[in-house]
Formats: sequence, C-alpha cells, structure tokens
Amino acid sequence: MTIKQVISRVNTPERIILNSNDDTTSNPFNAAFSTFILQLPTPILTPHSLQMNRCSFPAATLQIPDYSLCFYYWRLPTATTTPALTYLKCVRLYPSNFLPYSGFTAYSKNRPFNGPADLVTALNVAAAAGGDDTNFNPLWVSADITFTYNSVTNQITFTGNNSGIYYAPAGYNDPIVATVIGLTSGSNIVIPTTNGAGAVNYVQPQVSQTTLNLRVGYALSGTSPGSQSFGAGNPLYADATNTAYANGTAVPADSYPNLVYTNQVSFYTNIAEGSSLTSGNRHNLLASVPITVPSFGVVSYNQQNDAYLSKISTTINSVTIEMRDDYDQPYLLPDSATVVIELTVEYIGTKV
Repeated sequence: MTIKQVISRVNTPERIILNSNDDTTSNPFNAAFSTFILQLPTPILTPHSLQMNRCSFPAATLQIPDYSLCFYYWRLPTATTTPALTYLKCVRLYPSNFLPYSGFTAYSKNRPFNGPADLVTALNVAAAAGGDDTNFNPLWVSADITFTYNSVTNQITFTGNNSGIYYAPAGYNDPIVATVIGLTSGSNIVIPTTNGAGAVNYVQPQVSQTTLNLRVGYALSGTSPGSQSFGAGNPLYADATNTAYANGTAVPADSYPNLVYTNQVSFYTNIAEGSSLTSGNRHNLLASVPITVPSFGVVSYNQQNDAYLSKISTTINSVTIEMRDDYDQPYLLPDSATVVIELTVEYIGTKV
C-alpha cells in the first residue's frame, strides 16, 4: 500500500461521529451552549456529499422559553376605548435562571409546569398583590387580573378584577406591544440583579411575536378578526369576539395552552455552505430534528431517507454545529448535556 493510498483512506472517512463534549474552545467557557466547535484530528478531503444520519441529545429545556414570559393585556376605561400605550399592562414571569437578592420576594419564576393548571398557579402568583414590583415592571397593576383553568374545555382565561374597567388581551403582532418589546431603556420591563437595590438591572428577555399570550391560549395577532367577531368589534382587542369585557367576566380564549418548548431543533453547520435555505433566509441547514419526547426526555433521531447535501466544503478541518428552535432562537443546553451526531459522507466514485 502506498503512502498516497494510506493518506486517502485516513482522509476519506465514510462515517463521522461528532460529540459536543469534544469542544475544547467554546463550551467550557459558557454557562450553556447552543453551538459547539470541533477540531478534527485529521482533515477530510474531497467529500462529495454528506447527511446527518443519526442524532441524540437530552431535551433539557422547560416547557416555555425564557424569552416568552410576558402576558400583555389592555386595561381600558370604556368598552370602546382605542388601545394606546397608557392602557397596556403586563403580567410576567421571571426567567428560570433568576436569582433574587436577599429579601426580594416580589416575583413568580418560569419553571417546569405539570400542565396548564400549574401554569395558572404561577401566573396568579405573578398577578396577585406582591407578585411583582412596578419599579421593575411599570406595566404591572397589583391584583388587577386573575387567571383560571377550565379542565373541561382545557382552556385558560383571565378575568379583570377592578370595577369600571374593561379588559382584553393584546395581540402578539400589535405595534404597541412590539414597541414595548423593543425597548432597551426608559420605562421597560427589567429584572433586578442579585446585588439588590441600586444595582444595574437587565432587560426582561423578549423576542418579537412570542408573547406569553400565545402560550396561555390567546393566540390572535391583534391585527386580525376573531373567529366569533363576525366582522364587528376591534381587532386590537385580541380575543375571539374582538370585544373588551367588564370586570368579573372571563375573557374568552381563542386557542389552547401550548406547553411545547419547540417542535423541532434546526441543526446548522459551517460545512454545508449553500446546500439549504429556510423561509427565514438561513443557509447551511444540516437537518431539522423533531422533538418527540417531553421535557427532560432524550431525543433520538434517525434519518429514514437519503437527504444528502452536495454543496459542501472540499476540505474539512473543523465542524461548527449551531442549534436553533422554532423561533430561530438559540436552543440552549446546559454543559451537562451531550449532543452526539453521526454524519455519513460520500466521495466521488462511491456516490450511488
């Protein structure tokens, strides 16, 4: 066997195993990871095509992302008042990694939920007196609304508590909600640091069009008619009837609770180049892995049909893998989690 033949065999593996634990340049220096970078012991030369053959990782995430924890609603003086920023209110959960400073108890935190009723318990703690602090959430009104879960309809509704006030949910696509989500200074919703009073606060994590309303079951955009509005009402009142409701009346939901963190995880890689394209204009998609297990289960993915990518790097010295969720946000896993990927590689002369 010649030296050229030995080099060819070493540099043309047909199966590659990628293990996130082998990242020595990125993961050890972060509290959690959605990307890992692997340096290959020997370069891969002249590959023709490749695909993700298998993949496994723990679904070590909560049911609700930490960037979707703000429930927005309108608190109006009349049943026909046009919504404006002054009427927009918010009940929010704190992110799951929040650590309060000594003596601070005015919060309800994102955590594992044992179904919609358990979520309602957390929401009612956040909405009740002492559940938040207007110094950190200027859109919060103490004990203004109450959430209820109906086990027969499997829906969550909210009810206004103050006489003479009318209530309606705000849509995830409402321009005023978008303005609040985009705030980085001024009267924005913030989280106190563990250093206590006087310390620098950080902004509540939020992503456009991913409000907690969607997770609770108020899924209307605020720019579309409700299914039971029949052409009447104001779409800005984002409930099934496009109506604002007086205190004491439950505001009807238009959908059902969604306690699925993400339907799938998209795996992107630097070595796929222009082989794929998403509707969000992302390239380099290696595979889309469906999440078919509950939170904290193990995802096990097996490619059933050939899905080879041919626009790939001709020399591969390292591989970067990036994981993103349904909203194109980083799919974060703790360093205790291990992601294992098996790639199948084909070469000119071996491609069927």
